[in-house]
Amino acid sequence: MAGNSRKQKKKNKRLRKDRLLLLLVPVLLVGGLIWFGVNKLNPLHLKSTHYIAEYKSEFKPLDNLKSLFMDSTEKVSVEGKVDTETVGDYDMNYVYDGKKYPFVVSVRDTAAPEIKVKDYTTDTTETIKAENFIDSITDASTYSIKMDNREDTKEAGTFKITISATDQYGNESEKSARLIRKEDKQAPSLEGFEKQISLMQGQEYTSDSYKAVDNLDSSPTSYCDTSHLDVTVPGTYNVDFTVRDRSDNQATYTQTVTVVEDPDYGKSTCYLTFDDGPSQNTLKILDILDQYEVKATFFVIGTHPEEYDIMKEIVDHGHTIALHTFSHDYASLYSSEEAYFDDLEKIAKVVKDQTGIEPDCIRFPGGSSNTISAEYSPGLMNKLTKAVQERGYQYFDWNGDSTDASGNNVPVEQLIANATSGIGTEKINILFHDTDAKNTTVEALPSIIQAYKDAGYIFKGVSKDGFAPHHAVNN
Repeated sequence: MAGNSRKQKKKNKRLRKDRLLLLLVPVLLVGGLIWFGVNKLNPLHLKSTHYIAEYKSEFKPLDNLKSLFMDSTEKVSVEGKVDTETVGDYDMNYVYDGKKYPFVVSVRDTAAPEIKVKDYTTDTTETIKAENFIDSITDASTYSIKMDNREDTKEAGTFKITISATDQYGNESEKSARLIRKEDKQAPSLEGFEKQISLMQGQEYTSDSYKAVDNLDSSPTSYCDTSHLDVTVPGTYNVDFTVRDRSDNQATYTQTVTVVEDPDYGKSTCYLTFDDGPSQNTLKILDILDQYEVKATFFVIGTHPEEYDIMKEIVDHGHTIALHTFSHDYASLYSSEEAYFDDLEKIAKVVKDQTGIEPDCIRFPGGSSNTISAEYSPGLMNKLTKAVQERGYQYFDWNGDSTDASGNNVPVEQLIANATSGIGTEKINILFHDTDAKNTTVEALPSIIQAYKDAGYIFKGVSKDGFAPHHAVNN
């Protein structure tokens, strides 16, 4: 009997479950039909009727679309346009199956500035600024910076500094850094200082290459006393440098300057310089220079290998051979600093192979004042004028011009007049060109040389430590 009772209970339980399932099926079916009907009638769902887009961040047209019932979002079109570069409210519509779903996109700046800070070490004297601790700040809008340095006592120690940035929409962030103050007892040093140097008589003395540096003061002062130096009189002189930091630590460096006698000092000097050779006219020019017993300089290029052997003739006649680049092609050699030096090194190799000489004097095509280089690499000449000297070269522009570059067969009388207009200038570097087409330059040369001789000039080739006219750099 007990066994039958248990079986009956199980049977009754199954019956109850079956009845419940029979009741749930219609309910679920009706619920599903209702859900399907609602979504069929209103298939597109928005994330929000008032969507917030971040200022100056990308907003994609479908960013506010939450879902689309049983269809592709490619069938949804968008009415309206959002400009995330401008804060404001923009009315938008999604259009699907002929129905519009309106919403508003509000472009707002809700992001606080992102601050990266750094610790700062200084002495006990400096008045600190917020900028000392800021590595970077980024934000979509303008911002202001504040610094909380209330803990700073200007004594040796470590102090907490708080930097805060608030943008124009009131979003604020802050970061903390350490201010490390140390008692400074170390005097600055003089970077690049040379205890002894030599100058040719009359050569300008410059201290620009020496820089005061300090362990804690980023801008120590340097004073150079040249009151006892006279570069016009041969002899030995002392030049004193005094360097000082803001903590009043100071040191003195004494440099011995030897002024070497120049037998030509005080005499007017003419530097005849010829660009773009060697050419078929070079030997004619050398004959004229020999005839008048004067020296000149040839800034050579490498585009005429059939004339390379003349480079040796230039040197054998006692003239200065210098570099003017291999190609003289502005677009190529002025495309970058690397391209310029590749070209320069190429002509340097040719000259060394032909003459055994490694020139240290150069002339930029177009001169250091050229502007054409800006078409290929803005700011390049500012870099090159420094870089060539750092590599051991001296560059030469000119302060006299024959104007033979203005065309071929410029009238002889015009060349003479232009080239001799510099008479009266103590040191004159005259620009000529040595190419196959410059026949009138050759014809004018004797009269030009004679005019300068009659005016008492001596003639020299350029040298790295000699007179080097430099133009104002325009790129």
